[in-house]
Amino acid sequence: MSEFKVFVHRRVFKFLKNLKNDALKNRLKEAILELENYPLALRRLDVEKLEGLERTFRIRVGDFRIIFYVDKREKVIYVTHIGLRGAIYEKI
Repeated sequence: MSEFKVFVHRRVFKFLKNLKNDALKNRLKEAILELENYPLALRRLDVEKLEGLERTFRIRVGDFRIIFYVDKREKVIYVTHIGLRGAIYEKI
């Protein structure tokens, strides 16, 4: 049973929908789904806290980054951004 609910922003859905590489698309979706097991997912995924932002983390999947916010009290994870490394941090 999943411990956290994962909510994905509309721009993330749009990005995944428009991504042509199916293998990469599946890797990104699997990483997002893995967040439902949040405390355990930290060990399996390449997760790091973002400096200067409270409770905000990133997952590295190849050259792409998934940015998410964790609300431990409500047991909710919000996936806010997804994109190529470097450019994704300008959007936050």
